[in-house]
Amino acid sequence: MEIKVNNQDDIKIIKLIGDFDGSSADKVEDNVMPYIKSESKLIFDMDECEYVSSAGLRVLLIIAKKLKSVEGSGVLSNLSEEVQDVMEITGFSHILNSYDTVNEAINYMKKGE
Repeated sequence: MEIKVNNQDDIKIIKLIGDFDGSSADKVEDNVMPYIKSESKLIFDMDECEYVSSAGLRVLLIIAKKLKSVEGSGVLSNLSEEVQDVMEITGFSHILNSYDTVNEAINYMKKGE
C-alpha cells in the first residue's frame, strides 16, 4: 500500500494505492491519524484501491469515529464497483459518504464550511 497526501485549501486528500487489507491497515491508520485534528477534512481517494478487507473497514471505522470526536469530516471518492458494493453491504455507506470524483468530494467539503 502506498499513501499519498495532497492539500487542497484546508482539505487533506489521501490517495490509497494498493489493497487495503491486513498487511496495510496499520500503515494507513498510522499515516492518517496525525491529520485528524479539530474540524479536519479528509478525502480518501480510492481510485487505485481495488480491495478493502475487514481490516481496512476496521481502520475506516476508527478514522470515522475519531473524526466525529473532533468535529471533523471524512468522505470517500473514486470507489471501484467492488469496493462500493463492500461499503453498501457492510453499512459503511451510512458512515462515510462517497463521491464519484475527488472534485465532487471537495465541493461537498467546501459547502460544509
